[in-house]
Amino acid sequence: MPDILISYAREDEAAAARLRDALAGQGWDVWGDASNDDRAGDGSQPSAAIGDALNAVKCVIVLWSDAAIGSKAVRLGARVARLAGKLVPVRIDGAEIPSELREGRPANLSEWAGDIIHPEFRRLTRALEERARGRRGEQAVPARGPARWRARALAAVALLALGVALGYGIARLGGIPGGGATQALRQGLKEFFDGKYVEAEADLRSALRAGDGAAAYYLARMYRDGLGVHADPAKALAWAEQGAARGNALAQNMVGLLEDAGRGMPRDDKAALASYLAAADQGLAWGAFNAGYFYESGRGLAQPDASKAFEYYRRAADDGNAAAGNAIGDLYRTGRGVPQDRDRAAQWYRWAADRGSAAASLSLGYMYANGQGVRQDDGEAVELYKHAARQQLPGALNNLGYMYEYGRGVPMDLDRAASYYRRAVQRGDKPALSNLGRVLGKIKAAGAASNRR
Repeated sequence: MPDILISYAREDEAAAARLRDALAGQGWDVWGDASNDDRAGDGSQPSAAIGDALNAVKCVIVLWSDAAIGSKAVRLGARVARLAGKLVPVRIDGAEIPSELREGRPANLSEWAGDIIHPEFRRLTRALEERARGRRGEQAVPARGPARWRARALAAVALLALGVALGYGIARLGGIPGGGATQALRQGLKEFFDGKYVEAEADLRSALRAGDGAAAYYLARMYRDGLGVHADPAKALAWAEQGAARGNALAQNMVGLLEDAGRGMPRDDKAALASYLAAADQGLAWGAFNAGYFYESGRGLAQPDASKAFEYYRRAADDGNAAAGNAIGDLYRTGRGVPQDRDRAAQWYRWAADRGSAAASLSLGYMYANGQGVRQDDGEAVELYKHAARQQLPGALNNLGYMYEYGRGVPMDLDRAASYYRRAVQRGDKPALSNLGRVLGKIKAAGAASNRR
């Protein structure tokens, strides 16, 4: 289990990287990368590259700055981390931390330059040790040794993965619930994140009876995904509808997902779109993305509306949603809803790829391989394909096979080409099947020629 996730506004990436390096050097295992499936809906079933971030870490450091104060994703995620008992706030400029999100006297790293003996850095590590001790119930100081953190850190708002993309946000954009609902929700969330689903269900039901819609969302998650209970889409829908009726944006989005997929009820595209729009109107990035997807595809509408799709994708991208950035790149590349502009398409693909989108890495790699909107560069294409292939995207595996088959950006290697094609076939990529047959034929022919010598 990683020790720490660092949450920050994308404007504060340099400060986050400096802190990550210092903590890793002290032996803390820092969660360093996250990525989203591009059609994950509420993000609650992300790719293996993300995992369940809030479940996985022991502490969540939130870097507070003027930029972070203005980020809905950072504020929402901080509330969730606090409810889960994992919040460790840190100041990196003169911004005032919201009173409900303070924990003791936070470390002030506004003047910190990376010195590990700086008193404020030591204050932070003590807070981490205390928080970790509470989570572990054992030795608090992490073992020294090489840090095991992923090489490429998100340039996006890291708490998007907590508060919005992973679907763990409380999604009451106006604030957290009060009174008994707060205590019941806090306890239910702790149990939910620790996998104690029987206890979580009881406390979440109590929170819902006290009027908190977020509790209904987590109950819906349990019944949709079979977490401690038998999966039951109809019950999941019933819980989600209760949360939606109480104005919870994540519950509204989940109702849309269930209506979209026809789980727990007959498929209803018009109702799904209405649910997504309700979530989007509350500022939920995944709600805006899903609404954009429906407008682009014409689902629930008389006909597609790419201009409207762009509007909702842009709203989601403004909140850091990588899938929306990839979708905007697609619109610019094809000239749907916006004037065709491959340069801007490449910029959006890069933006989304930097935030973990495998699909954007694949699309940008294709543009580099073919010199569309960017200079032609097979080496860059290969690197982007590899990034997408690490997330097991079939198209990227197929394209990597092609690059190895023809020696583009890499030395020609028919065996590696066959390996990538085979993996793509296993994941359902149809073009890879014929490509595999072709390269196996080349390998057989090469072997026969060698035997004749």
